[in-house]
Amino acid sequence: AAQFGGLLNKGGKVVSISGTPTIEALTAKNDVPLIVRGIMFATRNRAAEKAATKAGGAWEYIFMSPNGEDLAEIGKYLESGDIFPIIDTEAPSLDEFKLAADKLYSGRSKGKCVIKVV
Repeated sequence: AAQFGGLLNKGGKVVSISGTPTIEALTAKNDVPLIVRGIMFATRNRAAEKAATKAGGAWEYIFMSPNGEDLAEIGKYLESGDIFPIIDTEAPSLDEFKLAADKLYSGRSKGKCVIKVV
């Protein structure tokens, strides 16, 4: 995640919905027990936060659930162009899934590895 700092424009923002939340996201989420907040604070992704700051941007985490309401919210940001996915590899069909899987499991992908299913 820290390597995304180099992709930021000055004033840009990396928004994550996976991994360890930022302290700001934990503070905003009142129903997280104090002990859990402490553990998450201790294990947060400082390298990503530092890389974003160095690039003149910000690193933000938002709590999301796999439900229609939260997914619709992400959809609005995608449609408006406020956020966009970084796609590293796209396998053109399910028959060629190995292309995306190999890239993903190599640990060298710089974004999402997608298998196009139509």
